[in-house]
Amino acid sequence: MAFCWSGKKIFLSTGEGRIKILSYPAFEPILKRTYEDKPFELSAHTSSCLTCTLSPTGRYLATGGSDSIITLWDTATWTCPRTLIDMVGPVRSISFSFDGSFVLGGSDEGSGLEISHAESGEHIHTVKTTGPCPVVEWHPSRYWLAYTDFAGLKIVGIEENKK
Repeated sequence: MAFCWSGKKIFLSTGEGRIKILSYPAFEPILKRTYEDKPFELSAHTSSCLTCTLSPTGRYLATGGSDSIITLWDTATWTCPRTLIDMVGPVRSISFSFDGSFVLGGSDEGSGLEISHAESGEHIHTVKTTGPCPVVEWHPSRYWLAYTDFAGLKIVGIEENKK
């Protein structure tokens, strides 16, 4: 689950591959379908939706599922302009860079982190790891990232004086 940046909405992932958008703290559906009185949900994945996160700019909601796909949702229209398919195994965690430009996902399979450009979906870089990395997180103000693998916690990034 993830909160929006105002704290008034919450995004809940489901085992059916959907994302529910609810008000907080009432937990009432925010959007309804216009042609029927049912809550609007994002159909994000073909199997379980395991994680979601909002970009720092609030432009995209990223979701990850057991289908090894990251979907990016435009928060203005709630449409999916792109999917990222470079992941190996179920997507357990997702993180945006501090400026919302880059996104990466963590999985408990494979041996690398795939970094993609959020706006274009283009694959940018692979960080080789010693094993699967189920937990990933970008630094809040730099292009550094932290992840866990078999060897424990790792932090990688660009040093300030070497840009």
